[in-house]
Formats: sequence, C-alpha cells, structure tokens
Amino acid sequence: MKKTIFCSLVCLTILITAVWSWGSSSCESKVIELKGSWLSDGYNVRDGDRSPQGTLYYDAAKNEFIGTYVGLKLPTDRQELHVWLYDTVNKKSLHLGKIPYLPDTIGKSKGEFVIKNSDAFKGGNFGSFEIIVFSAEVPGSNPKEPSGSKWNPQQKPAFYLFGRLPGTNSPKHYCGHGQDFFFAKNLDHTCYD
Repeated sequence: MKKTIFCSLVCLTILITAVWSWGSSSCESKVIELKGSWLSDGYNVRDGDRSPQGTLYYDAAKNEFIGTYVGLKLPTDRQELHVWLYDTVNKKSLHLGKIPYLPDTIGKSKGEFVIKNSDAFKGGNFGSFEIIVFSAEVPGSNPKEPSGSKWNPQQKPAFYLFGRLPGTNSPKHYCGHGQDFFFAKNLDHTCYD
C-alpha cells in the first residue's frame, strides 16, 4: 500500500513538472522583447529620455503580431510608425504596414498595436528575415525601405524598436552606447542607432 502511494506521488510529481515546464517554455518562446535607442532623431538626450522598449507576441494561428511599447519618441516631421521584417545579411526589408504612434508613453501608459504578418510567412517561418523593426516615416508616405537618420546620415536604416523574430537565431551583440545590444548575423550592420 505504501509503495503504491509513493509510486503514485512520484509519477504525479513527474507529470506535473513535465506539464509545467512544457507550458512555460512554449509561452516564453513566443514573447519577444523589443529594444530601442534614444540616440536617434526625436530624442533630445536630456534627463527623462530613456531607451524605448516593448514586448511582442506572434500569434501563429492568426499570423499577426500583438505588442506594446513605452518610451518611444519619433521626430516631429516623421510621426508615423512603420513595421518591417529585416534581413541583416542581405540588408533587405519587407514592409508589413504602419501602426498607431502614441507619444508620451511611460509606466502603465503604453502604445498598443496589432499588425498582420505577410501571408508568405504564415505559421512563423520567416525565411531569411531575422528581426522585426520599427521605423519613423513621413505621414502618408509609402516607403520602399526604412528611413535613416537626418542628423546622422550614416545611420541608415534607423530602427526605433527592434526584436529578434521567433525561431530565428541572430546573435546578440554589444553596442556600448544608446542601445546596449543589437541582433544581426551581419556585423557590418553594427548598431541601429
């Protein structure tokens, strides 16, 4: 009797541990941390400026990204936030669309968005694209590629938020200023700020 109860408890413990670890790892692998920099157009590099950040969730069933951001500032002449898939090796981008820009986000006041992914990548196979990026564009424009920085022309493209796409393995590299890290398979790219 004691052996039966003991064996039942051991099996139950193993089962609970397996289900818990499977459930938590599958959820965590779908949430992307968005990073950004304040060394870009739109920021005044004063007290109170902070690096923008956010979270992004890819819903494979709906083939869409759902996310939030805080601390994001765009330049006054480019107040439209556009979303792209980006391949750092080939320096190739695919425009997904634009999302609402909410200025003065801080703390619990967050910008929220949903953006449909291209049908070519349904199910989360992103091909050669490694990261999802957000650029500041002129309102009403139809950009063919993400804009660069006006005050630093060498910074093209300029990404205001970025994150590694689910299932991709772009390495994280240390930047050392503004944004601390960036993701890229091509190190010619260097930082996005």
